[in-house]
Amino acid sequence: MGFQFRGPMSSRSGSHKAARAIHGFVRGHRILWVPAGWLSRLVSSSPESSPIRSFLGPLRDGLRGTMRTEDVLNVVDALEAEAVPFCLAGGWGVDALVGRQSRSHDDLDVVIDNYEQDLQRAVDALSPLGFKLVASFERSAWMPKNSVLEDDTGRRVDLDSLNWQILAREFGPPGADESARKAFEHHVFTEGTVGGRRVPCLSADVQLLYHTHFELTLPHRHDVNLLRDELGASVPESPST
Repeated sequence: MGFQFRGPMSSRSGSHKAARAIHGFVRGHRILWVPAGWLSRLVSSSPESSPIRSFLGPLRDGLRGTMRTEDVLNVVDALEAEAVPFCLAGGWGVDALVGRQSRSHDDLDVVIDNYEQDLQRAVDALSPLGFKLVASFERSAWMPKNSVLEDDTGRRVDLDSLNWQILAREFGPPGADESARKAFEHHVFTEGTVGGRRVPCLSADVQLLYHTHFELTLPHRHDVNLLRDELGASVPESPST
């Protein structure tokens, strides 16, 4: 009995070390970045039940870490412990809304409401989990500022800002701007469930809006189908960017 009890823990520890070793090797050899990226895209774009996922999924997870339910809840715990206001977005945000994990996830998207004020606090909160800031970007899309955190096994957390000016145009009363967010933020934020636990996340309508104006990959199309078919999400006929 003692051996059986220790076995799963030893297996998880061994898997973590193997993933760390594989990911570290790939990152240290630039010639492997292209095939690793190709493999990651091939697996992530394949149906969950496909042989490709069954046979290549474990290798892909080593090349680019996957964010599982327990990883998501660890991030949630860390941010809540430091009282950092946040909500889930992206693939995990959609799965939180439907209340189950519907597909595998390369990363975890986390919206930091007051990005300028709380970004560093969020980075510091996730540091004990092994996540380090590796890149920051500014863009003209729905989430204009983005900071990428990774750990040594390739797991990734994206910390994102919100463009409240756009949200005001799409969900606010006529003539509203970001200063009037209290009047419409109930259309932006809601709650979902991850691993049986209630978590803050972006609303289905906002998530669907954020899946417009770019070419959708298979995982994105999967998320859109959930948002429309299971959650009844809708967006304005001509969303503005």
